[in-house]
Amino acid sequence: MSHRVLLRKLGGLFLPPEANLSLDSSEGLLARAVVQAVIEQLLVSGQPLLIFLEEPPESPGPRLSALGQAWLGFVVQAVQVGIVPDALLVPVAVTYDLVPDALCDIYHASAPLGLWTGALAVLRSLWSHWGCSRRICSRVHLAQPFSLQEYIVSARSCWGGRQTLEQLLQPIVLGQCTAVPDTEKEQEWTPITGPLLALKEEDQLLVRRLSCHVLSASVGSAAVMSTAIMATLLLFKHQKGVFLSQLLGEFSWLTEEILLRGFDVGFSGQLRSLLKHSLSLLRAHVALLHIRQGDLLVVPRPGPGLTQLARLSAELLPVFLSEAVGACAVRGLLAGRVPPQGPWELQGILLLSQNELYRQILLLMHLLPQDLLLLKPCQSSYCYCQEVLDRLIQCGLLVAEETPGSRSACDTGRQRLSRKLLWKPSGDFTDSDSDDFEEAEGRYFRLSQQSHCPDFFLFLCRLLSPLLKAFAQAAAFLHQGQLPDTESGYTEQLFQFLQATAQEEGIFECADPKLAISAIWTFRDLGGWRDGVSLRPWDLLGVFQQHTW
Repeated sequence: MSHRVLLRKLGGLFLPPEANLSLDSSEGLLARAVVQAVIEQLLVSGQPLLIFLEEPPESPGPRLSALGQAWLGFVVQAVQVGIVPDALLVPVAVTYDLVPDALCDIYHASAPLGLWTGALAVLRSLWSHWGCSRRICSRVHLAQPFSLQEYIVSARSCWGGRQTLEQLLQPIVLGQCTAVPDTEKEQEWTPITGPLLALKEEDQLLVRRLSCHVLSASVGSAAVMSTAIMATLLLFKHQKGVFLSQLLGEFSWLTEEILLRGFDVGFSGQLRSLLKHSLSLLRAHVALLHIRQGDLLVVPRPGPGLTQLARLSAELLPVFLSEAVGACAVRGLLAGRVPPQGPWELQGILLLSQNELYRQILLLMHLLPQDLLLLKPCQSSYCYCQEVLDRLIQCGLLVAEETPGSRSACDTGRQRLSRKLLWKPSGDFTDSDSDDFEEAEGRYFRLSQQSHCPDFFLFLCRLLSPLLKAFAQAAAFLHQGQLPDTESGYTEQLFQFLQATAQEEGIFECADPKLAISAIWTFRDLGGWRDGVSLRPWDLLGVFQQHTW
């Protein structure tokens, strides 16, 4: 109770447990009125307001918090009705070497991580590690602030048509057509709570998009910690073990690649000491063997520890996401043409059409969860495909193959830009971008034959492999038949299936309940199950397997 009093004096607002802000109970209506009045008073007086938009890392379900979006909806409503003329939003990113333990049941958590729960988790973590040599570090980054009023005006100007995942991809999975629609995907995994239900449908969409924009900005400014880099190297490059002397060079290389992409790192100091500190934090998941000449052999422990390494490595995915999507798209084109383990020189012989690359990138773009991609506001599908292709060229994986009569890959096409883009009305950048797909006809690429390309290509593919393999195993699970009747039953049984498969095949990085939930929800949106299995799961299995390594 003393901690609760202290946090209250520091500005914490505590509501009774039954006050879930719902509109169908007197307690919820009262709590909503209290929260709304407090937020309005804070905004009018110019006081800062801290809103947690993300769920705890260990909690299942969507990444964005329904309750956090409800609080953000109060702020949006206060600006729209004129209680305050504007509000300055500052996305905040907090990263840890290791996330403090949260009091959260993996299947029965009903509330997001609140201020009291978070503070208690931190206090427990500090107490459990008091006097130990393991020191956990955290970094707080503030992203570029932006005006809420300006966002509301600009966001409404670029809303285009949206289609469900079933409308976008089910005909392609079933072989009924080959063209992937260049249309924004409609995917709402976060439940709409009472306060958002009180808003108009257009305002609900505004709050959801604003939440994704804030999350994208915070992820883009977050620092990459040393444990994430170490987990990534051990999981995707050295599952059979590696010497510390070799890790020194690879850790330095991966750090440079992160900095070159405009991301920050949350560590400094002597490299060897830094690696030893990271290994001490990961000692529950790795085995350290001392050998002669003072070197150290680092071996990831087989079993559930690989799942923890996969969770840590996921923090590195935003840095290489565009390249990883592009590498998996190339992998999808190569599947069926050359053996997966064939020589790199043989794969480099094949010509890759830009149209085919766009199609594979669009396919992955629609399949991957929106809270993973976190596209920029008003970014069309064509612009994202071009960004992915540019990244593959910049990192040296793809080389343009000039053919007679084709436009050079380095040609900026100034006449085309002035004719098609510069004279468009504001906000008219989404509907006609598909015309640019036709201009990609005749452009071809090859895989580069530089010495570093095979390892880097494999590394990029493996960054997305836990998610894509979990989706492929979910398709195999649906093919078994005798499935439960409820969504929670699907999720629980799929997680058990992933665990059993991990024991048999050693793919422990996929045995994660969050991946199981993402797979079930993606298949639900795709029409894989609803009132019985309407989509053949083996068709889905082929879609995911061709993009994994």
